[in-house]
Amino acid sequence: MKEINVFVAQLTPKLGDKQYNYERIAETVVKAREERAQIVIFPELFLSGYSVGKNLSEMSETIDGPYMTKVRNLCKQQGIYVVLGFPEDGQDGNYYISSALIDDQGKVLGVYRKMHLFDAEKNYFQPGSTFEVIETPLGSIGLMICFDVEFPEIARALKLLGADLIVIINANMHPYEMHHHIFARSRAMENEIPVIICNRLGKEGELDFCGDSMVIDAAGKILLALKDKEQAQAVTLPVEQELDSKMSYTTNRRSNLYGILSK
Repeated sequence: MKEINVFVAQLTPKLGDKQYNYERIAETVVKAREERAQIVIFPELFLSGYSVGKNLSEMSETIDGPYMTKVRNLCKQQGIYVVLGFPEDGQDGNYYISSALIDDQGKVLGVYRKMHLFDAEKNYFQPGSTFEVIETPLGSIGLMICFDVEFPEIARALKLLGADLIVIINANMHPYEMHHHIFARSRAMENEIPVIICNRLGKEGELDFCGDSMVIDAAGKILLALKDKEQAQAVTLPVEQELDSKMSYTTNRRSNLYGILSK
């Protein structure tokens, strides 16, 4: 059975303070490395804080921006993979809520742009339109962001594209904690694929972020549950495991009947 050691960082960023947030990233990565983790997952828009819309021109970065470069150098120094949420300057006149997968040599292997924007996010960001499944020595990693988990089509597409596991970064808030708890586990079970979902905590204005980060195996078993406390923990996640052959949902699909889903 192939396994990886995952480190989930359910933390509270400081809105608009990239230096503070980078310091939290750095101390967490060092701790993860000490615990022999191979990959660290941070929440959605962790680099900047969530309610960053009105300050995007100064808070957004490309993958070569100053703080993204610091994180990349950190990954190389510590020899560890990181998935980090950041406001991306697309250099096409648009901004995106993005998730970067950085390898243990500091290389950005891929950037996923959130497809389903939630509520006021639409006022500042553009939605992405490309699925990301990134091949790594840890396995092929599919990326999603927050509201995406409520649309089963994305997780199924990532599975069909060859993902071995799905990483979802979140800035989910009350009163929607139950939505993501149920949906994340459902996405794992219905696709027979491990799911890591990393949410944040803290408050920004009227928003109260709810945590409930989890690591879920391909059978839907919760291996790590961080509930509502700020913490960062490691867990061993099977990337390949023996499953009930009678289920095999992707094999038993009747895709010729599903045309209505794309109308």
